[in-house]
Amino acid sequence: MSAAKKHKTIVLQGKWSEYTFKPLLPSSHLRKISKFSRVYRGTSTEGKHVVIKVLPDDMAKMPLMVKYFKNEINWFGLHPNISAPFEYIVQDNRHFLISEFLQAIDLSYYNKRTMFFKKKRIKMALNCGMQILDAVESMHNKGIIHADIKPANVMLLTNRRKRPDYQNPIFQLIDFGLVREAGKSQGKFKKIAQRPFVLVYSPPEQVLGFHELTGFHSDLYNIALLMYEMITKKPAYESKLSVKLMNLQTSFPLPTNKSIPAELMRILHKAASKYHFKKPPNHYKRDTIYHRLKLGIEQRYQTAAELKEALRQFKQGYLKE
Repeated sequence: MSAAKKHKTIVLQGKWSEYTFKPLLPSSHLRKISKFSRVYRGTSTEGKHVVIKVLPDDMAKMPLMVKYFKNEINWFGLHPNISAPFEYIVQDNRHFLISEFLQAIDLSYYNKRTMFFKKKRIKMALNCGMQILDAVESMHNKGIIHADIKPANVMLLTNRRKRPDYQNPIFQLIDFGLVREAGKSQGKFKKIAQRPFVLVYSPPEQVLGFHELTGFHSDLYNIALLMYEMITKKPAYESKLSVKLMNLQTSFPLPTNKSIPAELMRILHKAASKYHFKKPPNHYKRDTIYHRLKLGIEQRYQTAAELKEALRQFKQGYLKE
């Protein structure tokens, strides 16, 4: 590739500013390019860094995908712990979203590189859980679930040296590409949005495609797994075998871990409750799976407020110890 092509600059004319970025320059890539993702670092006319998300060309041909992509701007300014796009641009038949560039690390980076003692990890997880619960509650109040809460979609603000304020950490929820109305099937979007290798944090009803059973409780499930990993430094469910991983996700409770105090473990277990299938779910009829999934769901916290209160009470007692 020639140097001239590598440094080719795209200029976007927005409503609020003009934005430039170099899509072929590796240092401009904020996320690894995939079928679903094109995310770049750009610059506004004012010299501020911004995040530029591009809808892949093949998806831009699907009106439903364009609709979901554009809808991400609906969450801008909804809550202090939400970082959503503030501008949508269509230019040369391509679709772009512009977001504020956060001086931050995502929780995938945090989980791999922080070396805290147990009590500090628990405090950070509690702060994160309660802030993200505040954020999703603002969405739930509008009847919407995020449906994709995972370490890569939660940012921890830092200074320029990538050092967070550990005394008063601030977390931000990002990426609203899979949001939908609670309790509704994805319909035509279902096949488009299937991403089997990112479902490690998703509840059984989502993994098995029973989207009519997804609800506010589904986001709470994701948050429980997020907190679990922040404390233990490893995902709740791991396997190199996809069939085994799916069986763990759909049928087995959160593994009890000695790093997590018993009362907090009880809270996380409840938030991530599921029915224990004695055989892999595909051995059962769809109606049977539906009713058994529902039984597990009924054991969970049903609202963000319920889970926040449980965590608040635990935190109050834990910090006195």
